[in-house]
Amino acid sequence: MKRKILLPASFFFVMFLYNFASGFAHPVTPTLVVDRGLPSQWYGYAMSAVSVGSFMVAPFWGKLCSYVSTKKIAVFGLFGYALGQFIMMNAYTGPQLLIGRVTAGLLASGTTISILNYIINVGEEHQRSKYLTIYATSGSVSNALGYFAGGVLGMKGIEFPFYAQMGILVIDAVLAFFLLEDDTPYKHRPERGMNIKEVNPFSAFMDARNYMTPLLALFFLAFTLYCTGLTMFETVFNYYIKDHFGLGSQYNGTIKAVVAASSFLMNMSVGMWVVRRTNVHRSMSVMALLTAAAVGCSMLFFESMLPLSATFVLYSVISIMIMPVAQNIAAEHATDENSNSLMGFFQSLRSLGSIIGSYTEARIYALNVRAPFICSAALIGIGTLMSFAYTLKQGREKGTN
Repeated sequence: MKRKILLPASFFFVMFLYNFASGFAHPVTPTLVVDRGLPSQWYGYAMSAVSVGSFMVAPFWGKLCSYVSTKKIAVFGLFGYALGQFIMMNAYTGPQLLIGRVTAGLLASGTTISILNYIINVGEEHQRSKYLTIYATSGSVSNALGYFAGGVLGMKGIEFPFYAQMGILVIDAVLAFFLLEDDTPYKHRPERGMNIKEVNPFSAFMDARNYMTPLLALFFLAFTLYCTGLTMFETVFNYYIKDHFGLGSQYNGTIKAVVAASSFLMNMSVGMWVVRRTNVHRSMSVMALLTAAAVGCSMLFFESMLPLSATFVLYSVISIMIMPVAQNIAAEHATDENSNSLMGFFQSLRSLGSIIGSYTEARIYALNVRAPFICSAALIGIGTLMSFAYTLKQGREKGTN
């Protein structure tokens, strides 16, 4: 195999454009649902559809990266993502909206997974953690900046963010094709072909029985409840401020810009300190408690736009910081033999939480607009209690070993 290299700036530019474009349509999606006369639940269904599409084919893309150049997969995914957004832009019925969102989820996940595999295959091993940290941080910030840009463009009309998004995705696909290196010489190609069992989206759940312990199961259950509550709260907030306050997409985009700046500063300071200097098990429980408190406070401000927005910003900053901590905890339980399977299970639970959270929000918002806020607070609260239980149990087991 070819010797691994320092990843060039051109790679990170391609990565930035992808994440930047990904945020464009989100601030106008509530407006699209309302202005085209669709029932409120279709917003939640649309958000859930993306996660369903990604969940179903993520193992396929991951396996395909072992056989095909990740550059080609990334380019294909970028064009496919643009196609999905074109379908969504022209959707006037609920099924049309779902087709667009599922298409985007199915194909955009190929780009996301191929980028991560490109880092692992091409980048120098001693720089890998640095590259992955840059990817995670810049991804969140660039996506939020795209959210802001989409919100501003949405003031001119619903279609403008979609046109800009599709244009950037196509340009990024062309840049990826010419700027990224073929990673085939850097990786070992499996001797046998792809197996349908290995690309089964539920394979990660079936493999979990090989390494699952009561302690790990408690952590994963707490994490799933937490992710479900987070998705539900974010989904209902984005729709509520349009449906209840009648606010335009620019307001939604501005909030995301504040979140981007705050999250970047907090992740680069407090977030790094938490991972490096504290007991991550206790830290996760404390941050989960703070998140639950922020979501709980939001229920005091249903009729007050600014305080409600402030609690959302606080929630967003803490929830973004907690994800690297949770991933670090999951990695602690991994061994050389089960690391790929365990981390795949971790990502699957995150996707599952997104699916359940978005879908449930869609169902109960139509019954009572405040119900998703209450339900999300309850789920995060229960997840927090289970997180503290995990921390205590982990401390006892560590003390006896």
